[in-house]
Formats: sequence, C-alpha cells, structure tokens
Amino acid sequence: MDTTQPLVKWARQMADTIQHKARAKEQRHQSQSALLTQAQAELLWVQGMDQVVQTLDVLVQALKCTGQFPQLTLLSHARSPQGTTTYMRRGTLLTLKGLERESPSIEFEIDPAPPFRPDLLAPTVRVITKPDTHQLMGARQEHFCCGVSLEGAVVWQLLNPSLEIPPEGSVEEMLRSFLASLLLTD
Repeated sequence: MDTTQPLVKWARQMADTIQHKARAKEQRHQSQSALLTQAQAELLWVQGMDQVVQTLDVLVQALKCTGQFPQLTLLSHARSPQGTTTYMRRGTLLTLKGLERESPSIEFEIDPAPPFRPDLLAPTVRVITKPDTHQLMGARQEHFCCGVSLEGAVVWQLLNPSLEIPPEGSVEEMLRSFLASLLLTD
C-alpha cells in the first residue's frame, strides 16, 4: 500500500493554504491602509490626538482646582479656531509647565521617526521632559510615544521603564498614571 502520494499531496495543499492565508492577510492590511484617503487619515489622527489634548486639559484643570498647582499651565500649539486639535507633521503638540516648582516642561512633540507599530498613522507623538532654558542644562528624558491606529484608537509605547503606565487602557488612565508617576517620583 503506497500512502506517500496522498501524504505528499496533503502536505502540498497545507503549504499552499498557508501561503494563500498569508497573502490574504497582507492584502487586507495593505487595502485597509490604502482605503484611507489622506484627508480621512488626518481626520482619524486629529480625533485621536484631540482626545489626548482634551483629556489632559481636564486633568490639568482638576489639579489646578486643588490649589496645590497654581503655576500649572497647558499650552496647545495646535488649536483650530473651533477649539479642536489640528493636524501636524512637525513641532510640538502640547507643552505642560509648572507641574512642580522649578520642574522642567513636558512636551508632546511630533515624532518624525516611523510609527512604533505598522498599524499606526504617521506621525506619532513623543512625550519628553525638557529642561527650561533658564535652568541648568539637563538631558531631555523620553517618557512614552503615542499614536493613532488605523481604527482610530489611541495607543502608546512606554520609553521610560521607571514610569508606572499601563500598557493598555483608556487615554485617561494612561495620562493619570503618567502624571501620578511624575508627581510621586523623588
């Protein structure tokens, strides 16, 4: 009894099926990103980043209301006349100053590097601490990157392992954890 022929045929079918599935998956990913026009991609990015801006603004206002952060300010460098975030390719999206007395500013910079995941819209935002020019010159410190997926979700990647930021969750949870980590660090 010769069972090698059916076995070889079956193995070839399995290999062909796996190749077909891999090609279909790649085509779905390419067509999904190709289906978005530049305007649609920019709108998704704006909606995601506006969620970050609005959430951080609410958290800053809550901190200011305690009376413990009188010098705390949040400057948005990408506001439209309607009060929403505008699309940016470079520069600084937000600057947070005065979290603590004589503390460096925290900047949400547009990152020119490719996104940290293949399913993210460009550009991503890198969150860094920058010493003020009148302070002693110190190194800038990177905290995390955030971006907007093709589905419109805001995602992030931790760059500073000393921060206690959840790897997933809501934008509010992420920003609360980030601010708490900065405030509770000696």
